[in-house]
Amino acid sequence: MIQITRCTSLLFCLTVILFTSFSSIAQENQSTIRPEQALTQFERDYVLLGQWEFEFEENISYTYYSANQIFLESFAILDPVFLTLGRFGIESAKRHIFVNTFFLRVGLLDNLQFEIGVPFVYRYDMVAVAAGTGQTQRNRSMDRSGIGDVAFSFSLQPIKETSTRPAMVINLGYKTRTGVGPFEIDTQTQVPTGSGYDSLRIGLNLIKSVDPAVIYGGFGYIYNIPVEVNRVISSPQQGQSTPQSIYLKGLDPGDSFSFNIGMAYALSYMVSVNFQYLQTYTLLTRIYREERADFVPNSILNSALFKVGAGISAGKNIPINFGVYFGLTDDAPDYMIDLRIPVKF
Repeated sequence: MIQITRCTSLLFCLTVILFTSFSSIAQENQSTIRPEQALTQFERDYVLLGQWEFEFEENISYTYYSANQIFLESFAILDPVFLTLGRFGIESAKRHIFVNTFFLRVGLLDNLQFEIGVPFVYRYDMVAVAAGTGQTQRNRSMDRSGIGDVAFSFSLQPIKETSTRPAMVINLGYKTRTGVGPFEIDTQTQVPTGSGYDSLRIGLNLIKSVDPAVIYGGFGYIYNIPVEVNRVISSPQQGQSTPQSIYLKGLDPGDSFSFNIGMAYALSYMVSVNFQYLQTYTLLTRIYREERADFVPNSILNSALFKVGAGISAGKNIPINFGVYFGLTDDAPDYMIDLRIPVKF
């Protein structure tokens, strides 16, 4: 995992460069950009559009893992090769995931918003597997590009912020399985771009302005819907040169609970920085065979991340947001980088 100190130094340098590049823009637009825009545009889950306002966002992210057991909410909780084996036979795995997601949002009411997100995924995996007793390990690489799992959501703000209480935003979401699922492919030579199952999500977020800062946080619950598989899964085994095959009847992914808390601080009318802690806890996954149902060993996952980000308003309706996420637990990615450019029209 990348050392925190080195990544923090890199982020500081990037922030200084971005701040210098946009300083002239900040001076020209200082009288027209409100501090609230620089503080809150970076996190759309906490700020809603007005009635019949539209917003298009391009979100580009890169995620890197170097772990035996791999977790990511947008994909499979564990890929079939890990599901059937746990840690057996897997020496190391390195995963690179590039996602370009296009979001379209519309304010249906002043306190109600609809959103659709369409991700396009490129994924590249390198896996080292023990080939057999007394033999050296064999390496294999796999990649795939294509559409990921399309998601829909509604956000409602039943309580507005006052001088004594925070604003409240409730999120309801549904994630499809439009991407190529892990049970539709040969897991020995191919990788998926989607989870292979549908999910329902509910979240509650709170936000409070303490000028010139904003404090925010929330929690959520994800219900991962069981799915029928009905196919033979083959995976390498420790000390065996040939894969073991089992008939997988179905999968019941473990549900997830998430929590986050953060703070944004305005450096100027145009520039803000933000810090956020995020944690997701996933329950046991169960697989169904013809003769019995089993819980997957080591499928309880605890993914914790720490985010450092910066936001710059390049125009009245065009904020640019950059963030780096550092993995804090074994089940989290080593690091994530994302760039968000929402445009209101």
